Amino acid sequence: MMRIPVRWNVIGAVLGILLHGVPTGWCAPSLPPPRMTYLDNGEVRVGMDLALGGAVTFISGKGHPGNIVNSADLGRQIQMSHYSGPWPFEVGDKKPHPAWAGLGWNPIQTGDCHLNPSQVTEHRNDGRELYIRCIPMQWPLEGVPGDCVFETWTTLEGPLIHMRFRCTNRRADTTWYRPCPQELPAVYTVSRLGRLMSYTGERPFTGEPLTHVANDWRKPWPWTRFVATEGWAALVDENGWGLGVFKADAWEFHGGIHGDTRSDDPKHGSTAYVAPIHNENFDHDIVYEHRTVLMVGEIGDLRRRFNAMAPRTPPSWRFEKDRQHWTLRDATDEGFPLNGAWRIHLGERLARLEGGGPCWRAEAAPSLRLRVAYKGRPTTARIYWRRLGDERLDRERSQVLVLDGSGQVRTHVIELARSPAYRGLMTALAIEPGEEPRPGEILSLYSVELMGAGAGK
Repeated sequence: MMRIPVRWNVIGAVLGILLHGVPTGWCAPSLPPPRMTYLDNGEVRVGMDLALGGAVTFISGKGHPGNIVNSADLGRQIQMSHYSGPWPFEVGDKKPHPAWAGLGWNPIQTGDCHLNPSQVTEHRNDGRELYIRCIPMQWPLEGVPGDCVFETWTTLEGPLIHMRFRCTNRRADTTWYRPCPQELPAVYTVSRLGRLMSYTGERPFTGEPLTHVANDWRKPWPWTRFVATEGWAALVDENGWGLGVFKADAWEFHGGIHGDTRSDDPKHGSTAYVAPIHNENFDHDIVYEHRTVLMVGEIGDLRRRFNAMAPRTPPSWRFEKDRQHWTLRDATDEGFPLNGAWRIHLGERLARLEGGGPCWRAEAAPSLRLRVAYKGRPTTARIYWRRLGDERLDRERSQVLVLDGSGQVRTHVIELARSPAYRGLMTALAIEPGEEPRPGEILSLYSVELMGAGAGK
């Protein structure tokens, strides 16, 4: 089994299957014959297999008729894949395969690790839009459908493949679990596209040379985690042609090559992989939507197209219906959906809120405006920022915010640029709502806005 999950704590057990295949004596069910449905506009052809949950199993480009999607097992393809607790995830007397127990709850679009495919329950293809609805399978378990519904909408625009994804959770388990990285989506190609290219430098959109992102697939964690500061990455061949992946609001990516062979065979064990990533608190009843754009072409064309689509203004977040890709640790909130504000119930540990998204330059956003209410004893919150290359939060890169505890909504403006450490390319913000635990107190966050010089206060 060659699929490698996006989880930090799945190490040793995974490697045995990655290198040696499935366990001796393991009997796989026979897969159903393919049931393909295609969109084709003359520049790109994309196909989904209705026998495998409607995952993307075929892409070819103009002048490159061969299929570039790897389907050596049911954990590859181009497909939805989500993660949450518990760890391990068990259903009745069914326990996860030992190699994948660390994944926890992990429904994926194609099927499970025992080759039981997911079931398409509805599909439409009018030649302009291809819609798929499926019941995914729990990857680590045998024959266990996911307690959620996956949907995809796909359209073509020249060489671009626009994909919209939705996961509707229907979990009986209402436990609050820690945030987990989500693959948005997982993208596996033939290993001939073995060069992972992106821009990871300090000055995006300036035409600086691209980065060849290398990895060592023999290590326990074989993929490289990187920040694609222009919002895209691509798997290309030695001539620079291949498949690009762009996501306007997620600039963390994982990827690399697995295996030493470079092959055009979609069934070959070697593969290349890339995925845009968000960390998310994945609620039991969440309706989680996201959009990603794929493109086939030469690396220069990929970059030009994607850069034309990328946001250039500093990000802002309004917590009206959801968490806006922010995560919460060591506290709880009122769950999905939000009702006009993100209301956080503090507990016995010091809570942390963290949000990422498009990178921004410090000089483009010298101040930060928050609308917030705090109910409890007056406290001092701390606002952190994370620069490109930072591995952890540091008080040197932070400022304080005094909260009066009245429960009234206040607007606060923090002059980030007053700190000499607020310089360069920023990748994330974080908020600690107190210097010590405040059990029973409530922080309500309405919005967080990075503001340019001269913006109204």
